[in-house]
Amino acid sequence: MGIHVVIQPLVGYGAAVVSPSPGVRQLVAGSEETSFIVQVPARIGGLMDTARFAQSLAAAASEFSEWCETQHRTRSHSSSFHDQWSDDADDAVTRKND
Repeated sequence: MGIHVVIQPLVGYGAAVVSPSPGVRQLVAGSEETSFIVQVPARIGGLMDTARFAQSLAAAASEFSEWCETQHRTRSHSSSFHDQWSDDADDAVTRKND
């Protein structure tokens, strides 16, 4: 059985590497109220396993970020919803009269 964590970011959410004590680093993502933390497991091979995980996470996050930005550009319109419908209706009337 696994644990699934879903985050729907709000303004102010971010990620950072923190050092809670000397020689210890953690990857923290979220906000002050809600966050998830990636720690290096205290076992042989833990550093390399965590390094591979962090690299995989970074690559996936970059791909996801690019997708979100593309979707934002294609879904954002400078005109209002009403104006979009008005323009479509005007085009339809023009085509019908031609």
